[in-house]
Amino acid sequence: MRRVTTLALTALGLLTGAMHLTASAQSAPPPLFERLPASVKTAKVLKMVGDSFAPYRIVGDDGKTVTGIDADMARALEPLLGVRIDITIVSNLPAMLAGIDTGRYDLSAGPLLSTKAREERYDILTWLLSKPAFVLPVAGGHKTSRLADLCGLRISFPAGSAQEDYARKVSERCVASKQASLQMVPLADQNATVLAAQSGRADVAGMQMAAALYLQQRNPGKFTIQTDETDGLGVLHQGFVLKKNSELSPVLNDALKVLWTSGEYGRIMDKWGLTLAKAPAPQLNPSSK
Repeated sequence: MRRVTTLALTALGLLTGAMHLTASAQSAPPPLFERLPASVKTAKVLKMVGDSFAPYRIVGDDGKTVTGIDADMARALEPLLGVRIDITIVSNLPAMLAGIDTGRYDLSAGPLLSTKAREERYDILTWLLSKPAFVLPVAGGHKTSRLADLCGLRISFPAGSAQEDYARKVSERCVASKQASLQMVPLADQNATVLAAQSGRADVAGMQMAAALYLQQRNPGKFTIQTDETDGLGVLHQGFVLKKNSELSPVLNDALKVLWTSGEYGRIMDKWGLTLAKAPAPQLNPSSK
């Protein structure tokens, strides 16, 4: 009887110890948490900023709830970093960058085009590829079947975006083939570019393929999409924006690598129709390399 009791107590002790270790493992912060900047570890909150830009950031009717790719990426990163990620919506790209400059926000989801000039001022952590799409309101009466059909049209795009670079390349092609160049209409954000095309201020709006498909799906029969049928415009890299040499940059890069390895990144991209925009791997400041 005494031997049975001893064995039972031993088993109970082992079980209690195992439960204690399990509880400790569950309550312990993930390894990446210890590498975060001290201010983030103290607050246990990472402050992300962006503008209203579907399907990346879709603001709900209450003006506060944010869904979209960025929200899904944030939810996937939170358990890896051990902090909550709050998303704040501002009016446009200059406001986003100003918030990064002043330290009001830790990062912007962008996605911002990676260029060497920008990487001299910021850390840009790329996580998707940008492919061009040119959206034409059906009511405008312009019909296209190839990029050359855009020559001479007025094109709106967010100033400083990848779409500005694509518009310039298309215009250069037009001039080289002795056709009229594109008439550039740079605006504050993606919403303004669509409104410009709808109101007649522009004939076509330049945007990323994912945004174009989302717009077309939400407005059946109202828009047509012209793509780069040859892929000759090239593929650009876009991603998060952080302060130059931020302590957060390498930590976030490693967290993104986990999302790639686990397959969660691929699942998020597929969910939002961005299969063709998947990057093979995250990269920190690729244009500077």
